[in-house]
Amino acid sequence: MRKRKLFALRNREDNPKVIIKTESYYTGYTYDIGTLKGKYFRVHPTEKDFDALSMMKHQEDKFAPAIGNGVIVKESVINQFDA
Repeated sequence: MRKRKLFALRNREDNPKVIIKTESYYTGYTYDIGTLKGKYFRVHPTEKDFDALSMMKHQEDKFAPAIGNGVIVKESVINQFDA
């Protein structure tokens, strides 16, 4: 078994519910709950994970979960850090 380099505290989630930010000309920004399709991980970052987390694009590579704690991260991004 390989030792994980980053994001040791993680759980796999399929089709997670996240907070989606949308922009409207009339109302400005609105925040809704949406479901992402595919495989993602809910990570609980430690001190050494913050640099990697800050490099990810919000609402593209990482998302805020609709329920609970942590950060929802794409499986492909996690795999890049494990390589």
